[in-house]
Amino acid sequence: MAAKTILGDDLGLPRFAVPAPVEGRQVFPFDFSSHKRAGQALKFSLSIGDPGFNVFVLGENRSGRMTATLDYLTSKAATRPAADDWVYLFNFRRPHKPKPYRVARGVGRHLRDRMAGLIPTLRQQLHAAFEDPKYAARLRGAGAKLRERLELAYAELEEQARKEGLKIQRSEQGVGIIAIDAEGNPRPWETLSPEEQQKLTTSAHDIGERMRTIGADAQKAEQQAGGVVMDIRREIADGIIDGPMMQLESEFAHHAGLRRWLIELREDILEHLDQIMAEVPAGHRDQALERYSVNLIVDNTDNPFMPVVLEPNPTFQRLFGAIEYRAVSGALETDFRMIRGGALHRANGGILVLRAEAVAREPGVWEALKGAVRDGELRIEEPQRGNMPALVESLAPKAIPLAVKVVLIGAPRWYYTYYSADPNFLDHFKIKADIDPDMDATPENLAVYAQLLRDAAAKHAKGATLEDAAVGYLLGQAARWADARDKLTSKFEMLEDVLAEAGALRPAGNGGVIGVEQIRQALAERRRRNARVEDRSQESIRKKIINIQTDGQALGQVNALTVLDLGDHGFGLPSRISASVYVGRLGVINIERMTEMGGPIQQKGVLIIEGFLNGRFAQRFPLSFAASITFEQNYGGVEGDSASMAETCAIVSALSGLPLRQDVAITGSMDQAGNAQVIGGANFKIEGFFRACRDRGLTGRQGVIVPQSNERNLTLRDEVVDAVRAGQFHIWSVATVDQAIAQFTGTPVGEADAQGNYPADTVYGRVMARLTGFDRILTERMAHRA
Repeated sequence: MAAKTILGDDLGLPRFAVPAPVEGRQVFPFDFSSHKRAGQALKFSLSIGDPGFNVFVLGENRSGRMTATLDYLTSKAATRPAADDWVYLFNFRRPHKPKPYRVARGVGRHLRDRMAGLIPTLRQQLHAAFEDPKYAARLRGAGAKLRERLELAYAELEEQARKEGLKIQRSEQGVGIIAIDAEGNPRPWETLSPEEQQKLTTSAHDIGERMRTIGADAQKAEQQAGGVVMDIRREIADGIIDGPMMQLESEFAHHAGLRRWLIELREDILEHLDQIMAEVPAGHRDQALERYSVNLIVDNTDNPFMPVVLEPNPTFQRLFGAIEYRAVSGALETDFRMIRGGALHRANGGILVLRAEAVAREPGVWEALKGAVRDGELRIEEPQRGNMPALVESLAPKAIPLAVKVVLIGAPRWYYTYYSADPNFLDHFKIKADIDPDMDATPENLAVYAQLLRDAAAKHAKGATLEDAAVGYLLGQAARWADARDKLTSKFEMLEDVLAEAGALRPAGNGGVIGVEQIRQALAERRRRNARVEDRSQESIRKKIINIQTDGQALGQVNALTVLDLGDHGFGLPSRISASVYVGRLGVINIERMTEMGGPIQQKGVLIIEGFLNGRFAQRFPLSFAASITFEQNYGGVEGDSASMAETCAIVSALSGLPLRQDVAITGSMDQAGNAQVIGGANFKIEGFFRACRDRGLTGRQGVIVPQSNERNLTLRDEVVDAVRAGQFHIWSVATVDQAIAQFTGTPVGEADAQGNYPADTVYGRVMARLTGFDRILTERMAHRA
């Protein structure tokens, strides 16, 4: 059976029937069959409230794993109730441990605004009340009673002293007691008899004791007066704050925990009247206003649905919150107002979306995230505190109950990195949402794709419309990027990029329409931008720096095909393989392996070749030959088995003495029975050899041989397809390496008879003759030695 010639219609981009646009239809990437598995996993995860059922969404780059997931989560969140607000308030009992309070959506902002207006209002009303004449009159009335009682006690004491012949005398030096006569005149002490002196001394002592008692009573009275004044102030202040506090309680006391805090607030205000009434100079901190302010760390007022929070930079502080500090006299201080919430706070009661690679690069974040999700508590910690200057004060905010669904998003390698590195990974992320890299080109997928492309044109190209022909071409490109004619790549964002570039290339005055020419131009421009390395490599071939023949014949030499992937650009190049055979028993010698430039898969391919050769030619005697093979002018290493058919052709050519066509290149793996096997990068490889031939001049005989199983992968660029249709270039497919050898040599390979002999005029007949000769030489040499 000869190699199959593939016609141009089976080589270019597949032509799909373009679905008509549906007015008003809205489609999402999760409508693709490639995304449905992931969509169902996300839906299932959102239906489970148990801890641990968080999600890891994995998909290839540009498959919409982030944008599509966010769109999906946002649409689902729009059907669910909004999350609550969270505030931190001053802890009157333990100021270093601020307390969090959950309040309904929108209430946090209202509470903050009401408290911000409370202190200035109270300050104004208290000043007005305490400056009122009625307040001064009450204070004077309370003092007058105390003074009257003291004056009466002193008058009674003075009268008693007078009756006993004594007088209480006040002076700048203090209070003294002197003896007086009946008219009240002082009596010198020395004129008194000893009996009188004794009597007056005793009386003076008693009066002195009474004076001290009255003095102590006066001090108590002053204290009582102060207490009375405080009671009056408190009574007046209580009356002033009663109205605002009753209003606050009616608005907020039904929220969990706030009733008790409002009761404590009333008492604290009455205990700090001086601080509240203090005049605050401009530029100075208002301690009363700070004490009673509300730190609103989560405000969902403007979010009527369940929150979906994407944190693009999940540092410890941005994820778990932080405590800020201010410098005071060379040290740092803080208070509850300087607590800042993180992404977990904002996502509490909803969904938190994180990039897996971003979490992995932040020290400590992964372990802390697992702990928060596991324990259902969100604590604001400060891992950096040990490296901070001295603190005047520090805080230990109380934890907030946490109920959040965490969605990690990343490439497949990140999923398996987490899985292999952390044995507890599956305990916390039990749901795997896996996006397929491609999808079948079914009518349903084509319809979704077409609508997405039209929507993308309007979005990325400033309202442009997309011609149906352009839609069809882009669908064909999606098949090329899926590397299969019956598939579409799930990396639809790559096509959105093409549309954006094509929109920028629209000629003026075309009415905002993107056609096929703009799509082709955008793809060509992109290839031109990224193809520097490919151009230089082809230049080396064209200038014969790299020795590649594109015409004629050569013995033991074949053009194999390789692929180079630079990330942003992949391309193929021809690579010359040569084989040299000689007498020996070493079999196939892989020079790349001997020089450690060949990988294990490439060496496996060489061993498969040995198995094939032994199966074909060693049924009557062991193979008696040695063959060295190598990739000529290769200095960067080789890996993979896609050149094993090429290597086999080179060895068979060298053994048979039949030259191989140099205007034909080949790619393909094979098994030990000689069956051709599928390889990757077939399009790049064909296009690489086509370019090398085109640059030297197409002869109409050149072409490429590929495995038959790769026919479904062929989606070649237009210039290659046009050359095939014009008969200037050819593509053949083979089911076996035998067909490839026949195509290269123009000679049948032959079929073995019952004794294992091949016809002498066939390729394999020539190989058997050569091997028989090698075996005879070795047998005679061994006999001569004996």
